[in-house]
Amino acid sequence: MNLNEQVKDLALRLGYHACGITGVEPFEDYRAAIRNLAERFPDSVELYRHMERRADPATMNPWARSIIVCVRRYGKYAIPESLARHIGRNYLCDRRIPDCPDNTMPKQMKEGLRTLGMRVRTGGVPSREAATRAGVVQIARNGFAFAKGCGSWINIESWMVDTPVEPDAPAMGSPCPEDCHACLTACRTQALVEPYVMDMKRCIAYLTYEAPFPIKDELWSKMGPWIYGCDDCQRVCPLNQGQWDAREPAPWLDKAASRLTPEALASMDQATYAKVVHPLFGYIPVSDLTRWHANARRALESVRALG
Repeated sequence: MNLNEQVKDLALRLGYHACGITGVEPFEDYRAAIRNLAERFPDSVELYRHMERRADPATMNPWARSIIVCVRRYGKYAIPESLARHIGRNYLCDRRIPDCPDNTMPKQMKEGLRTLGMRVRTGGVPSREAATRAGVVQIARNGFAFAKGCGSWINIESWMVDTPVEPDAPAMGSPCPEDCHACLTACRTQALVEPYVMDMKRCIAYLTYEAPFPIKDELWSKMGPWIYGCDDCQRVCPLNQGQWDAREPAPWLDKAASRLTPEALASMDQATYAKVVHPLFGYIPVSDLTRWHANARRALESVRALG
C-alpha cells in the first residue's frame, strides 16, 4: 500500500467511518465566509474572530505538509428517546465520555500516524472545510457536514502531519435539493436565516450552554424542550432519514437516563449532578448547575404547554 492507503487503512481499523487527505494550503473560502458572517452579525463578531486563524494552518505550523481528516459515526448508538427529545444526540454520544467505546480513537490515530514516521498535531484546521476538501463530506443547507452512509450524525477529527501524502479529490456541491426548506422551517429561533447561513447567537445549542445569562425573552420563549444542544434541523432533514442505525448499546446513558430528564434536572442537587451528570459533560464547569436548572424548568414548561 502507498502512504495514502496506509493512513486510510489505519483509520478504518480503528473504527472511523471514512478518512481523506488534503494539503495545508490556506482555506480562503472559509476566511471569506467568517469575515462575511462577522460583518453581517456584529453581535457575534467575538465568536467568529478566534475561528479565522484556522484559515491558514501552515502559518502556525510551518512544518505541516498534509491534513488527515477522519469521520466518526456516532449515529450507531441506542439512545433512549426520552433523552434525545431534550439533549442533542452529539452530546449524548460524545467520544470524550470515559465509558464511550470511541473514547481513545483520536489518541490511537495519532499514535498510528507517528508509527508511520510522521510528526503530528491534532486539530488546528477548519474541520468541515478540511473534510470537504479531503472528499469525505458535503455541506448541507443547514450548515452541517453530511457523510455518505450516515448523514450528519458524525464528528470530524483532523491531524496535521509533516509528511506529504497524496491528497484526495474534494467533494463538490451540496447534497441538498434546492427546493428543500425543511431545516429553515424547523429552526425555532430563526438562527438559520437562509441556506448555509447561521446566526450563531440565535442558535438554541449556543443558547443552552454558552450564551451569557439571562437569555433574551424573545429567544428564551422559543427554545422549546431543549435542555442542552438542539437537533431540530437535523431531525427533519430528508438526508438523515434512516441514517441512524442504533446497533450498539450505550450503557453510560442507560445508567444516567433517569437523572437526565427535565424533571430530575430541574431540581437536582449539586452532589448528584457532580456524581452522575457531570461525568458525561466533563468539558463544562462542574459549578454550572444553575444553567441546567433553568433550561430544564423551561423545557418542562414547554412540554406542559403542548399537553
